Amino acid sequence: MFMQIAYLTQGKLFLTTHNAQPKEIESEFGQTVQVRSLQMQRQKAWKNRGIMEMMMPPAAVAQMKNQPEATIPIAITSLCRGQEQTLLYALEAGDVGGIFKFDPSCDRELRLFHNADFRVGHLDYQPELGLIACTTTYPTGISNLATMAIDGNRPRDITEGDSLDLAPRWIPGVGKALVYQSAGLGRTADGYVGDRAPFTIEKLDFNQGDITTLAADPKADLLSPQIAANGLLYYIRRPYKARHSGFNPLKLLQDILLIPVRLLHAIFQWLNFFTQMYTGKPLMRAGTNQKVEPKMLKAWGEWITPEQLKNKNFGDADAPSLVPRTWQLIRQPQQGVGNPEIIAEGVLAYDLAQDGTIVYTNGSAIYAISPEGARSRLLVGSLIESVTALSQSPH
Repeated sequence: MFMQIAYLTQGKLFLTTHNAQPKEIESEFGQTVQVRSLQMQRQKAWKNRGIMEMMMPPAAVAQMKNQPEATIPIAITSLCRGQEQTLLYALEAGDVGGIFKFDPSCDRELRLFHNADFRVGHLDYQPELGLIACTTTYPTGISNLATMAIDGNRPRDITEGDSLDLAPRWIPGVGKALVYQSAGLGRTADGYVGDRAPFTIEKLDFNQGDITTLAADPKADLLSPQIAANGLLYYIRRPYKARHSGFNPLKLLQDILLIPVRLLHAIFQWLNFFTQMYTGKPLMRAGTNQKVEPKMLKAWGEWITPEQLKNKNFGDADAPSLVPRTWQLIRQPQQGVGNPEIIAEGVLAYDLAQDGTIVYTNGSAIYAISPEGARSRLLVGSLIESVTALSQSPH
């Protein structure tokens, strides 16, 4: 049997089977948004070019003409199984986001919903109910759970409050119920988000109309919960880090001592900018080559770069983990009866297949654990953000 999987890396969607090369799936909607944006940029540039060229020095005009055109970033942020071997994904294109369905058998994309009022993510589909569970994130910093019929108009919030409600998953075999992660938000006197509490795992029962806490740890974030068909609860556990750790006198002293250095650097960069504008040459050539920004991956609210963990990598030599060992995949009974069991370490994201197979990634590779406990590596990638088990097919 070969496991068919889909995964996201740097906002791009790839579809593969165990013995096939990954195939990138590109969004037709996203490409259309990019083309329209470029057309609008060219129209505005043509109207303003004459006035700008008269006001700018020749060297700056030449540099401006050589600059590549900016395109709207397109990112697929969430993925789940849909109806009859289809995929559902959330996409962001500039200020616009939405939910889309993709049929791999005919390479056809269908837009289910899009808007510019809030961001949609963390999709999960329940075929018996015909409902998509997702999160809606607003400019105020809150995230709510929402549901939308597969043929509906838009997601409708089902939770509210000053909190982050994320990663909803339908619970198999219990009717209409969701498991998700939740954390309360703390705000400053100006109303901005200052910090958050550790993520806990909650269960929302639509029939009973109540919310039950399934797992909590004051020293850890409990992320991406799923409940298997046998009733066992799975989640990722990582150490909790408060955004603000209080007053640090050594940090304050360091900032004071660095003030003259930072001022001199700012003055030099200001003079260097105007020198390049009028002469086309920098003040200093040595060491002025533009640095390549390291690629970054955002995992559950934390930015991660391979450079940050170059001395902490473990696992396969050709696929080192991008998250530390303390990011653990845990399995336990729902109500906390029995000790939590560590299934794997260095887990960035995972999914449960319908046959009980666990598929997970450490950010550099994707692995599978069969129901019997056999472990195997499915593929090696780069900056893998999430993984979804789709189906199994015979040899």
